[in-house]
Amino acid sequence: MKKKLLAVGVAATLGALSGVSNAAFTVAQNGIGHINILPYYSVQNGNTTLISIANTDEVNGKAVKVRFRGAQFSDDVFDFQVFLSPADVWTAAVTLDGTVARLATSDKSCTLPQDVNRPFVTARLLEANKAQGTREGYVEIINMGNIAPVAPNDANYAKTLFGAIKHVDGVAPCTESVLIGSGLTPIDHSAPASTVLVPNAANPNFATLSAPTSGLTSFATLINVAQSKALTVPATALYQDQPVAVRYSRQANLTAGTVAYGAAPAFAAAQTADSVFSTGLGGGHVTMYEFDLPDLSTPYGTANAAAQLTELLGLFAKTSVLTEYATDDSILAATDVVLSQPTRRYYYTWTDVPDVADGDTDKSLATVAGAGAPYASLVASSNTIQVGSPVFYDREERKIVNASSIVISPNPQGTSSFSLKGEVSIVSINNGAPPSGVLGAAMTVQDYTTPYSDGLVRLSTSAGATPLPVIGFTAVNVFNASAGGANGTNYGQVLPLKWQVAP
Repeated sequence: MKKKLLAVGVAATLGALSGVSNAAFTVAQNGIGHINILPYYSVQNGNTTLISIANTDEVNGKAVKVRFRGAQFSDDVFDFQVFLSPADVWTAAVTLDGTVARLATSDKSCTLPQDVNRPFVTARLLEANKAQGTREGYVEIINMGNIAPVAPNDANYAKTLFGAIKHVDGVAPCTESVLIGSGLTPIDHSAPASTVLVPNAANPNFATLSAPTSGLTSFATLINVAQSKALTVPATALYQDQPVAVRYSRQANLTAGTVAYGAAPAFAAAQTADSVFSTGLGGGHVTMYEFDLPDLSTPYGTANAAAQLTELLGLFAKTSVLTEYATDDSILAATDVVLSQPTRRYYYTWTDVPDVADGDTDKSLATVAGAGAPYASLVASSNTIQVGSPVFYDREERKIVNASSIVISPNPQGTSSFSLKGEVSIVSINNGAPPSGVLGAAMTVQDYTTPYSDGLVRLSTSAGATPLPVIGFTAVNVFNASAGGANGTNYGQVLPLKWQVAP
């Protein structure tokens, strides 16, 4: 399929660009950028995830796409828009509601839909994945356009987007006629950034969005009250030093019963490399809606989706990651390593044959049939890709030489090969069967059991000789029986990953 050709082209181009130092995208060392990626959220095993998104721009507002993707196949399980005024902070909690995750917020910033307090959506999950599919994953946060300031004494201030989102005495007006309006005129994404009218295109007084700039910073805190544990994880921030066109796609008020304006926008094929969509580059069958854009492949200061994936692969590719681990039984220590792969879905070859028996009446489900480089060796049936053997050291620099000394679970076949499972792969150390020891992960976790309880480990993130695009962190928990009263207390730590790009 075309998607496989695209992926091969991306991999080939990566080699040519590997020595280029002036790539348009960079990982922002100050944690502030145009795009933020939170590598993990979870509501498994008593977890609640708190999300905070801040606009550090003290002049411009931001129209921000927030999308939660599941840990198994990066399926979109919940997405909406947040309109941040200058120096605004938006917060929410993700909790478990029955079998699915749910968002809860009392924040006064504007959103579309205007009420985002609702359960996550399982419409794009296969029936077998619906019960677990929303409980773990990662989060995309994308600035779709700046909202230029308008003076309060402007005669049309109340009709402008800035006037609708700017807080007054701590509350944004969120004027519905401005945020949604009745204008259904398609947005011209080929127009200059200064002339794109959204979202109420019929309102002549509506202020325009301007080119998105940097300013977003985000973090997630995983809290488990019953275990008195909290882990705070910063987002990976991407900064673009090239001009960016407005990337706004309208998202209607879902409470009004409308999913989006326009089921198949004409600009779709050029705006994503996601081959699941019938309008995308891969010739899939899933119907695309405007809320599907933008995604991480949508050209953002780059020539096209393929070029953008090349840049992101170059930024995220890691031959291996290094981290300390602690699993000493005397302090009930546990270690989980999160290896999130937020661009993996773009290398699949997708197929979708609508199956009424599986509830796929709306052409909304997709099945992985194969993948291209760097995921050419992905095993679709198990959702895994084989990587190299880990290298474990204890604290006295003793080293496990024979990989067969490391037991992988759950692994009924007893093979000594190692793999990453899912889009958000969790490697748990010396914990045994799921859920994992620190994060309570269950969907995509694999456990490595070793003779050592503490030390340093190098985990391969290479498929053969090909480094995979990975972001993430290490979560460590220890227990102090003498603190926190009769029941003791847990101490959670988050360690940034160290990595190697080449062997």
